[in-house]
Amino acid sequence: MKRILLITSLFLISTNIYSQNKILLISEYNNSQTKEEFENDLFSGINKLKFHFEDIDTVINKDYKLIIKEYKNGKLHSEKQVINTKEEGLPKIDKDFKFTLIAQQVLDNEKIGFFFNNFMNKQIFKVNKDFPDGTFDLRDLTGNTSRIDFEIGKEIQIALITPPNSNPKAGNLGYCEVSKGNIDVNSWYAKYKIPQFFLIYLQVE
Repeated sequence: MKRILLITSLFLISTNIYSQNKILLISEYNNSQTKEEFENDLFSGINKLKFHFEDIDTVINKDYKLIIKEYKNGKLHSEKQVINTKEEGLPKIDKDFKFTLIAQQVLDNEKIGFFFNNFMNKQIFKVNKDFPDGTFDLRDLTGNTSRIDFEIGKEIQIALITPPNSNPKAGNLGYCEVSKGNIDVNSWYAKYKIPQFFLIYLQVE
């Protein structure tokens, strides 16, 4: 009986320590507040995701990087480090840390912007001319949980910018089909054959 109680106690202690050390990044769609905002964003093809850490104390005072990786035909085509606080002298993570990721495809370009409390960064990529304006969509990678398991020192996927799958019958559901969670590029491309897409990564150090 004592052995069972000891094992149970150790399990509860280890579970509690794990839950305290677990880092969660919260990812939520930034829905328009008014009908006019909704119409404007829809017409302009603008998508927004908001990010913050569930427990900011787990990452406070740390540096971070934001990286955009562009894939063509299943292979890494370009990698752009858009923010590196350690190299650029930008503010580290503080108690008010949060940011919004905004994406828009227009005139054969994909515009990707990161908006923080005191600064922003905008990047522009050429889009395959086979895709009409507004085809690319910003998708979360939480698997409908709004939460991303995060690990210090690793590049963590936080968002996908992609056309839908190639099944015309799927309609808007084609976007949901290709963004169910973390993307394993090789198997993902083998299944959907989408010739161009973007993955956004966040790394905290």
